Amino acid sequence: MSAQTGTQAPAGNGSRLRRLLDDPNPIWIRELRQSARLVRTPIILCVLSILATLAIASIGGLVSISESPATTGYVLFQVFFSLAYFVVTFVGPAVAANAIASEREGRTWEAVILTGLRPAVIARGKFLAAYTSISMYVVMLAPVGALPFLFGGVTATETIVAFGFLFLIAGLAVAFGLAVSSKMNSLRAALVVTLICAVIVSLNVYGWFGVGLSVTAHHAWPGVPEGPPVWLPTAYARAPFDLTYVLCLILLPIVATALPAWFLYEVTVANLTSITDDRSTGLKRWFLVSAPLFAICAAAPVAAVDASDIDEAAVAGLCALLVFLMGSVYLFLGDSLGPSRRVRLHWDRKGVGRIGRLLGPGILGTSMMQLGVAAGAFTLTAGAGIVVQALTKRSTGGTALGILLVALYAASFYLFSVGFGAFLRARSSATLLARVLLLAVHFLVAVGPWVVAAIAGIFASPSGRSALIVAAPSPLYVFVAIDAVGSSGEEMLVAASVLASVAWSLLGVLFLALARSRVARVITAHEAALGESDRILAEEDAAAVRAMEEAAAAAAVAPPAEPEPAPAG
Repeated sequence: MSAQTGTQAPAGNGSRLRRLLDDPNPIWIRELRQSARLVRTPIILCVLSILATLAIASIGGLVSISESPATTGYVLFQVFFSLAYFVVTFVGPAVAANAIASEREGRTWEAVILTGLRPAVIARGKFLAAYTSISMYVVMLAPVGALPFLFGGVTATETIVAFGFLFLIAGLAVAFGLAVSSKMNSLRAALVVTLICAVIVSLNVYGWFGVGLSVTAHHAWPGVPEGPPVWLPTAYARAPFDLTYVLCLILLPIVATALPAWFLYEVTVANLTSITDDRSTGLKRWFLVSAPLFAICAAAPVAAVDASDIDEAAVAGLCALLVFLMGSVYLFLGDSLGPSRRVRLHWDRKGVGRIGRLLGPGILGTSMMQLGVAAGAFTLTAGAGIVVQALTKRSTGGTALGILLVALYAASFYLFSVGFGAFLRARSSATLLARVLLLAVHFLVAVGPWVVAAIAGIFASPSGRSALIVAAPSPLYVFVAIDAVGSSGEEMLVAASVLASVAWSLLGVLFLALARSRVARVITAHEAALGESDRILAEEDAAAVRAMEEAAAAAAVAPPAEPEPAPAG
């Protein structure tokens, strides 16, 4: 339904496309009209294009003195797309950070809410507006990016693929800035936080996923040079098309871009949604999809490494999966204790079933969902390592036990984290306090036992490694247990890891029970307060009705007033 006219788009094939063309997002149209009135926009684009052209021409002139045209073209290709990468990752979040925070700071956000647009529509409109702005920068730089192709050394496929990924990175950068902006009330705070995070994230991505992964790409496909950060377009053009090509260059990039973009979108919508509405369903749907996909990605390397590295790959996959799941614990600590009356009324009107209600607000339902998903994810990752070991005809006694120890400790510690997080959320009204307390406990548990062992001088103890069982409460202790598997006289180290896992599981169950009891009391007291308020309002309404009825009855029984006599004469 159109926000301006109230007309309904016709159903059928192509209705979405017709609706997009005939009735586009109103927020997007408003932002574009505002941007079209700015005189500085074409000036900035023109200056940026001239500076980029001068930089590429200068570097090309210097390199061509001592190198061949093909080498010059490849160097210019790397330089241009590296500069373009930093432009979109710095400018994109900054442009998006101005989207919502400026509305709140300028006192115009209430006017946007009063239009009746849903938070999802507002988020999409703001994203499209910011993405259109940053796309204009990329389009203006496109002629400069085609210059390396004229020198040689790169193909048209590499150039087109590089521009395609540049647009994808720009979309992620805009979505990140919009997610930060949706949480901030001050434009200055949104810009500062966004730029600091953007600089840190972009530099790490450029280093680890650019220069770092180029080494791995070179080992997988020798035609890809080792060292240049912009290696992905070259891999698309030079790698042989096989199963590895499909997995690493098609499926993995889709997952690596779609899941973060979806997550940032859901975070933006949740931040724009009222606290009395459903802010959880979108994020939980994302978690239900992303957790199994992440588990598959964590388990896949065991089938691609050498037989001697299967156990290390499985352990690394379990550790990466635990880090991802721990992030979900902190994410869902922002969930409410239970659904509001407004949400329950919406469920009743829509006929939402049990699964749909489980995806709604409620910290206990969220905890159960997390534990169920985590159990399947850990089982998949650990089972993949053990099964692949069995298929390689290797002795799976020691290494399989090591994988099981890591899976058991990771699952147990995750159970404790979910239970303790739910308990903290039930005891505190501020989600930030619950997150800070959980982070402090995680840090103390991970580091504290090793500090105690160092202070007590256990590392230099004559009793040897067996004294390290004092550090068993730390999740990092599981690596000591793995190293002790198969070693004679160190069975106590393995047993201590199992006992610590059982202890963390029991603590998690205990905290979940305490959280359930606390949430039940809080919800009961809240419902009693609402019931009392309803009773008082009902009594006031009844009293008002009775007063009106009595006034009407008194007016009915009162004798009519006699008319005044007309004056004489």
